[in-house]
Amino acid sequence: MGDLRTVAGKRLDGLVDGAFAFGITILIVGTGDATISYDGLIATFAQVPAFSLSLLIILSFWWAHRQFSLMTLHNDWINDALSIIVMFVILIYVFPVSFLTRALTHWLSDAALPGTGLLPFQIRSVYEIFGGGFALLSGIYAVMYARSAYPDEDDTIGHGPYVPARFKPAAKRASYLWAIWAVAAILSILTAVLGGLNWLIWLPLVPYALAMIAALGWLIWTPSKPPPPLDEEDMIEWQRKLRAAQAD
Repeated sequence: MGDLRTVAGKRLDGLVDGAFAFGITILIVGTGDATISYDGLIATFAQVPAFSLSLLIILSFWWAHRQFSLMTLHNDWINDALSIIVMFVILIYVFPVSFLTRALTHWLSDAALPGTGLLPFQIRSVYEIFGGGFALLSGIYAVMYARSAYPDEDDTIGHGPYVPARFKPAAKRASYLWAIWAVAAILSILTAVLGGLNWLIWLPLVPYALAMIAALGWLIWTPSKPPPPLDEEDMIEWQRKLRAAQAD
């Protein structure tokens, strides 16, 4: 089955995918001389843990946008604007993500892995920047999914996002999950601001860990079967409803 989304939607998604791809290339694994010296090769492998963690975070945001696109037959200008904001933020967010993951792996390995030792005020600042970006992206996804999940599809024909009814439970579920991640990021920022210096390195990570446990528990205890992908009948139904709305 071909891609049934509008041409404008496909172009925007392609642009967003390109921004994520470019962001991933910024997460450089090598040191620049991995192919010409043994020390450079070993240094490259030493950066793999931090790179893998950074890649996991960036890909999670890309996956969320991809899943949203696969269930949305037609978007409105608000969701398009939110997608553009995601594209803009991710191109900046890769830098604090990479910096924080390198600092964490450096600390967890007792300086065996490459990274930067930070002073307490620097640690607090890095957590605030990372948490701010995480909260912003998670909040955007929560809003995008919620806007597609909650309005009745017949009320938004022609002037809002159109998601077939069978995708709405999945969209509602995703909106809850991303709202949980947004709250976790905000709690992490508050923890970094208010936490004691002795706990500053690991304490802001606790809200993310709790959110992950909560999300995994919810997904395990309330499993849901993925709905079938968009098909020609969805396109025909949307066009029929659009013509009916324009005739009113």
